[in-house]
Amino acid sequence: MSPITAAPSQAGRSHRRLAAVALLASAAAVLAACAPPGSSGTEGPATAASSVSTTLPSDPVKLQILTSQEAADVVTQLGQEFTRQNPTVTFDVVAEANSNINTNLSRILTRDTPPDILFTPALAQPARDGLLTNLDPYYDAYGWNSWSQELLRIARLSPEGDRGTGSLYAVGIGYNVTGIYYNKEIAAKVGLTAPPTTFDQFEKAATDAVAAGYLGVSLAAKDAGTPFLLQELQNAYGNAPEINDWIYQRPDATFDQPGMLAAAQKLQEWTKNGVISPDATSVDYPTMMADFQAGKALYVPVGDWENARLTAAMGDNVGFFLIPPVDAGAKQYTMASPANYTIPQGSKNKDVAAYFLNWVQSNEQARKIVVDVLGSSPGGPADMAVPLSTSALVDSTLAAFQKVLADDGAVDFIANGSAAFTLDVLNPEMQALVLGSRTPQDFIDTVQSGYEKDLSR
Repeated sequence: MSPITAAPSQAGRSHRRLAAVALLASAAAVLAACAPPGSSGTEGPATAASSVSTTLPSDPVKLQILTSQEAADVVTQLGQEFTRQNPTVTFDVVAEANSNINTNLSRILTRDTPPDILFTPALAQPARDGLLTNLDPYYDAYGWNSWSQELLRIARLSPEGDRGTGSLYAVGIGYNVTGIYYNKEIAAKVGLTAPPTTFDQFEKAATDAVAAGYLGVSLAAKDAGTPFLLQELQNAYGNAPEINDWIYQRPDATFDQPGMLAAAQKLQEWTKNGVISPDATSVDYPTMMADFQAGKALYVPVGDWENARLTAAMGDNVGFFLIPPVDAGAKQYTMASPANYTIPQGSKNKDVAAYFLNWVQSNEQARKIVVDVLGSSPGGPADMAVPLSTSALVDSTLAAFQKVLADDGAVDFIANGSAAFTLDVLNPEMQALVLGSRTPQDFIDTVQSGYEKDLSR
């Protein structure tokens, strides 16, 4: 096997998804940076190939994979295992910082010899520009209709450039799920001996924690935290599928939804009764996590990329659950997304690259590597058993992910809704909501107005 570059340390692995969290808050800037110099985006998505092969060639092939530093370990181990099973295929795994990949994405994709597989967190623009391979033939050839279609929808783009529909341009290596981490010692003190099954139980424990001298929710309202909590609440109120239409920029989609209004009202209520710190707008993401780890809060709303960090810091004192619905017994929705990998249009080894991506999702040993190294769900066929982990916390997030799939409850992140307004409108308006300088309805109206302006509607 060729040398592997930029493999991170164990400490780096424990923070492997932190950069992805920051990316959610700045998705607009990333999308804007993806277009090739001089591109107007008029080239259009690539059309599907007429035929593909699902058989590995007998001649030696070397696949180059460009991935993030945070994912270097899992991609490296997957490549090594693939070569062990298929000795004619070797790998050159190159890892770069997320910021470098995003800044140089168009240049990477338009090289004479681009990588065969590329980590592409913001794939809409390069897909519109025809720089990514249309994966529809592989979807048909490998039977990806047995995978979660809600998760695949995140990586779809229509010929007109609409997200969430049309052809497939990426699949994941690891699938994240978001929810609520909780401090078990604090939970026991307020009478919560198991994950809550109703929203009333969830909220009562938070307010009881405040009465006991703790924060109910550790929140980073300075940067990435508020979108997570607001959308978790919107998920609980049962209107989560409607937000996907807004994120995917469907005609007439609106942020003014009953579930979003209820979520905004609850968020502001919690800022007044102490469930959320009055200083939340000065708390950044690292401080939010540090406060939770230090035992200052009952809950923190975040995703399974924090499994390794929280296990190392808190041991068995941390648990995870999906936010329960307001209506008992209703479906459970949450933000769940893949770490998207694409095949550049200029790859010389498309069939082998697709074979590898399919293998990652469907080979038992590969799926085990994804669970053990990433702590995330392997995705793939819905009827395949998910490998067990040696970590109870990972097993709880894996079980939560399966529940979301069973309920068709996976939704995208609201920070991905529009190309520029996230930093300019959404984040400042969320801060204003937390501070109480915006009413919930004014917050919703202002966000929707900024969204429409950005889309030139």
